[in-house]
Amino acid sequence: MTVFYRSTLAVLISLTLVACGSDDSHSVTDPEPEVPVVEPLPPQQIDLIIGDSTVMGLKESVVINDLEGTATRVELEAFKGITYATSARFEHSVVTELTDVVDATVFGDACPQLDLTVQEQSEDCLNLNIWRPEDTVESADLPVYVFIHGGDFEFGSGSDPLVQGDNVVAQGALDDKPFIAVTLNYRLGILGSYWLDGSKNDKGGNFALGDQKRALEWVNNNIELFGGNPDKVTLVGQGAGAMSVGILQQTENSESFAGDYFQRAIMQSNPYGFDYKSYDQAKTFQGKLQDYGDELFAEEGSVVLDELTLEQIMQVQEKALNPLAKVGAWSGLDCIDVDNLVGSGLCLTSKLSAETTPLANLKPFSPYVDFRARGGIFVPEISGYHLKAQPALTELNVPTVLGFNSNDSRTTAFLPSLTSLIPTIINLIQQLNDAPEDPDLAALDIQAWLESQDNLALLEQELMAITNSDVEAQVELGDILPSTAYDAITRFFFGLGNGAIIDELFKLTDFYPNDESELSGATGNMAQFNLLVNDMLFSGPARVMAKQTSDNGVVPVTFYNFDYKPSFNVWTTSNEATSIDLAALIKSISCIGNICNGAELPFVFNKPYTVTGNKVTPSDSDMMLMDKLSRLWFSDELFDNYQFNTSDDNVLVIDGDTNIQFESDWDKRKQAGIDPELREGRLTGLEDLGLILGYFN
Repeated sequence: MTVFYRSTLAVLISLTLVACGSDDSHSVTDPEPEVPVVEPLPPQQIDLIIGDSTVMGLKESVVINDLEGTATRVELEAFKGITYATSARFEHSVVTELTDVVDATVFGDACPQLDLTVQEQSEDCLNLNIWRPEDTVESADLPVYVFIHGGDFEFGSGSDPLVQGDNVVAQGALDDKPFIAVTLNYRLGILGSYWLDGSKNDKGGNFALGDQKRALEWVNNNIELFGGNPDKVTLVGQGAGAMSVGILQQTENSESFAGDYFQRAIMQSNPYGFDYKSYDQAKTFQGKLQDYGDELFAEEGSVVLDELTLEQIMQVQEKALNPLAKVGAWSGLDCIDVDNLVGSGLCLTSKLSAETTPLANLKPFSPYVDFRARGGIFVPEISGYHLKAQPALTELNVPTVLGFNSNDSRTTAFLPSLTSLIPTIINLIQQLNDAPEDPDLAALDIQAWLESQDNLALLEQELMAITNSDVEAQVELGDILPSTAYDAITRFFFGLGNGAIIDELFKLTDFYPNDESELSGATGNMAQFNLLVNDMLFSGPARVMAKQTSDNGVVPVTFYNFDYKPSFNVWTTSNEATSIDLAALIKSISCIGNICNGAELPFVFNKPYTVTGNKVTPSDSDMMLMDKLSRLWFSDELFDNYQFNTSDDNVLVIDGDTNIQFESDWDKRKQAGIDPELREGRLTGLEDLGLILGYFN
């Protein structure tokens, strides 16, 4: 077993130590009389006249618990894979109408992505799915929930088993609170976000946002034919989907949808502290994609990305998503050219002066701010069609539910791979130099070491060598993290240009670096880092948004905290894999025993699946909460009965005892810090000190 593997695994496992254990037991009771087993019926095709179209759908059934907990079979109707828009590559989509005959009996293709999907993948992927109660008529006037899936704008689909709407629609019908559920696909990766010159293309290159708008337009035009009310649409999103909902809330953009195409919103784990790429940053990233394309496929001259095959496009995307490529863009290492140190210095200086934080580089295919102010006679203003301003600096414009999971930071895609990567680099430097642990090895030293292309190649080789069998064989805690890991990680994460903010955070007892000469100090620092990121990216900014919305009194807002630890790991990877992507591996390990990003989804949709599509066996307490939370989530009560106001700091908490309750003075009672500045509530203190969203000032 190599020192590298032990060191790497020590880092990975340390991410999980602060919140270990889960309740995977099933309650044991006295034997009861046998109850007949209720089974779903096989699906049947149905042919319906909807508007001027003949639509072939499915009559399906599911088995769910009624309000008394009795298993009940409920029948519903499903329409799958309906095309809502068409598009050409690197062009905005155009909404379509229902054709004379629509085959909606199977899910449509998923949008191209590096992850494996149950459905085939193709660029002809702009389709949506509708679930409604059985025998719904056109005049039913039912409320509609439209869900935008997550996946870092890189993976996922509206047909993923975890987010299918059959169970929740059946529950609504059974409880006499019927509604319609819609899920959708939108373009991902390069095909979903690709910088275009806004002076020549007024709609820019945020194609994913454009696709989502076309889906909402299609719903507005057609959902009444399926029995829905286009004036009662709730837009729901998780992760990247929640980020999309936050952007679609904006009214500053050239094409505004809030209030007209959806009237309420739910945002699950929207990292409002995320710093989206600027127009110029997006242009720079497009240049890198071009370089990757040239490197991979150009025999002479430059390739035209639009003319590459889909397989080649995905190879470019894979190169851009390589952990080292992310680190290079994030830290500025990709500026370094040992043969041109002057140019390297200019590149780094330009990077630090041009970006607020480096966070945008860690979700490279998220939307970019497609507005640019006029920069002189020869630099025209770009209007900003889909995303004009940072969402954290705008307002909510419809009644909104927003919140976070207690350990969201654990599985944010850009976070786990990088929190382990920096200590790994430090370990490699020490090993290659055959040197003892150096307490002064910090961010700039790491940067200097990675100036060598040989070192980069070695690091990539080592990282890519990790497999599942390595993980199983190397669960040892004998290695101690380097003493500067916490400091280096934190400064890299928020950017070397924000050192003053990090210095202020480190002055607070709750985040002050522990002595890492002992393993407890190292793992304590990793726990502090994850808490810090959760506060700065998720819970803190979301609470600021809730407070501002409450104070301005324009629309009501509900703020929630999902604090229930499932008995299963929602990021479990396939047991059949012998070699998996490093980021997927770390996501899975980071989520063990934690309430990580996406942990609420099985409970919101009442679906016993992981994010990766594996079916699980939930515990009794899991099933109890699934029945309760899914009913609340798709109801008016979620908006009407749990409204946040600043003075009471009243938060909807879903806790470890499966309670769903309203708690006042939440930050002070639940989040009181150790430092005197944070004793009235950690988030209150950080906000008062100007640290939450401070890098936007």
